[in-house]
Amino acid sequence: MQNKDTRSTPIPATTLSAPQVADRMGLTTRQLQDLRLRGIGPPIVQRGLSIHYLPADVQDIERHEAAMLIEQVLASDRPLTLLRAMAEHVGFKLSPILQQVNVPTESVVPDPISVSTPPVPTEEAPPATDSVSLVAETEPAPATPPALTVITSPSTAWYLVHTKPRQEEIALINLERQGYECYLPQMRIERIRRRKAEVATEPMFPRYLFIRLDSSDQGKSWSPIRSTLGVSQLVHFGAPAAKVDDTLVDLLRQRERALPTEAMFHSGDSVVIADGPFAGIEAIYQTADAECRAFILLEILSKPVSMNIDAGRLRKAG
Repeated sequence: MQNKDTRSTPIPATTLSAPQVADRMGLTTRQLQDLRLRGIGPPIVQRGLSIHYLPADVQDIERHEAAMLIEQVLASDRPLTLLRAMAEHVGFKLSPILQQVNVPTESVVPDPISVSTPPVPTEEAPPATDSVSLVAETEPAPATPPALTVITSPSTAWYLVHTKPRQEEIALINLERQGYECYLPQMRIERIRRRKAEVATEPMFPRYLFIRLDSSDQGKSWSPIRSTLGVSQLVHFGAPAAKVDDTLVDLLRQRERALPTEAMFHSGDSVVIADGPFAGIEAIYQTADAECRAFILLEILSKPVSMNIDAGRLRKAG
């Protein structure tokens, strides 16, 4: 059941408060708030700062849950037996058909033979152990009463968190400390720091990270996410939070492992020497060695000259 945006139409006189809806749905007000944040609860209407609900919207949720349960009952081998068991459990009046349906109960199991006091064996009588095994083989299995089980699909999925500027790692650390499973795609890139070239790790998607959340009632609450240090908000498309396909996250993980370090300069790039006796002179970048020293080709007296220079002293031309 998808949540809707907060209503902007005129509010009817008859509405339900959050405590009334929580009591009717068998929830706490905190659980009701979590459903609203997940986009699967009834839409809200506001009167000033107060949050209210329309009875019709609450009934829509109830009808949806009832329909899902009935679909599972009808898919069972004995749906009428389950319906009678459910009706008797809550004390509903049975229809003429359900009155004729029998709900099997556990059969009476005979007392087992005591192995500690076996009959005295004779030459004609078989050993006591054989009689015990014979009873165990011929004893009928007790009937199992029908059980009401709810089969649910996996309720966890990846969602997208929008972080504050340059606080992706802060948000990641604080979310993981609270027990959330998170993933921050990163890439390695060369940067100039203190006039030296070094490899730094930066987010692949600045201000975004992935978080895996459980949308079921038994899942971890979503409420602490927005107040986490470094987090701005969950990304929403309309009212519901935006889900991310598991396949996309798997592809990003593979891409991150295979992604090479992004170099500052590539062969053939035009560069400018930033300082030293050749400051301001343009050159052609050739390659770099293991010590981050660059080989460049510059023109001196109308002749190309190859030079070895610290990569931290170069800047891209233009």
